[in-house]
Amino acid sequence: MFYLNASRVCRSAAAGIIMIVYPYLMLKGLHVSVVFLGLIYTAAALATALLGVALGYATDLWGRKESLILGSILLPISSALLLFGINVPLTVAAALLGGISSTGSMAGGGVGGAVAPVQSSIIADLTKREERTVYISLLSFIGNLAASAGFVIGGFMTVEEALYGATVLGILSVLLVLPMDLPKIRASSFKLKHGGVVGKFSITGLLNGLSQGLVTPFLIPFFIVAYDLSRSQMGIYGTIGSLLATFTLLVAPRLERWLGFLGTVYVTRGATVLMMGVFPFVRVLWGSLLIYVLYPSLRVVSIPVTQSAMMGMVDADERGRINGLNQSSRLGFSALGTAVATPFFDGSLLYLPFLAYSVTMAFNVYLYRKFFRVGAGVKSREAHVQE
Repeated sequence: MFYLNASRVCRSAAAGIIMIVYPYLMLKGLHVSVVFLGLIYTAAALATALLGVALGYATDLWGRKESLILGSILLPISSALLLFGINVPLTVAAALLGGISSTGSMAGGGVGGAVAPVQSSIIADLTKREERTVYISLLSFIGNLAASAGFVIGGFMTVEEALYGATVLGILSVLLVLPMDLPKIRASSFKLKHGGVVGKFSITGLLNGLSQGLVTPFLIPFFIVAYDLSRSQMGIYGTIGSLLATFTLLVAPRLERWLGFLGTVYVTRGATVLMMGVFPFVRVLWGSLLIYVLYPSLRVVSIPVTQSAMMGMVDADERGRINGLNQSSRLGFSALGTAVATPFFDGSLLYLPFLAYSVTMAFNVYLYRKFFRVGAGVKSREAHVQE
């Protein structure tokens, strides 16, 4: 587990560096438009989704370690491409390989991107059900901290220094995979034995992604339009929200023990239904900021719990595929949500994406109950799973 965490730290730090450098490279270096950059981010998110599915299948059919090496090497290749020259074809290729996206592997910096399905499967293999949420939360926690450090450090580097640093860290993340002693788990068939479970988590995943894409890219623009806050002010509030969300991940195991899998989803994601429903109508700065700071925490705290429950509902040789399909549906529909919401972002229709979020997330919470409540026909493959 040490090598997995260490590899994640290096990868996330590299991702954080690239996250701050890339938009400046595109907007200031190549002078592309914000719209073009948005299209690159969308394409990168979709590429991450497809790569996640491919690596998820490879995890089950080819092997854990081999798939993790293959997925991990894509990020240092991405940053190394940018060292060969700064032009549009190379920067686009780098974005697609590295998942440089507002909704892909660089979102929050700490998430695993295309390798996340492999990492989650490995954690499930190495842990018992009752301790799994702790390790999933810890992996996300240290990844987010490393990404934040990379983001800050990258802001003080030259572009060349940042790209060299990200490439070295990316290579180190690959080297740390080599000593890992992982279980030799391989599926005997391409066909999933628990396709119904996979389908249900894919549906809830796409609704999670759709709802996130509807509002998350517009939160900062909302404060600019409604309150005329400066970039430095938003930087402070954004940092507070990000750090709070990072440390909230450590609460996930306790919430699971207290509320169970479904109870955690009902409380945390149900709260965001109310928060986003009232957000565009508050128009009192402290009230809007309170919602803005709390929203990321309520979004992320249930992720380790749902991932842990999901791993317990399928056989070990299906974990990579269910992780890959769940992530791809989430990332793909997040990009779709942003594309759908963009035309409504003006003074008179600003509230519509937020109301759409509430409706989508409310339906999602209902589906969690319909799909996974006791008596719904879905059972854990392991002991110690709470509703």
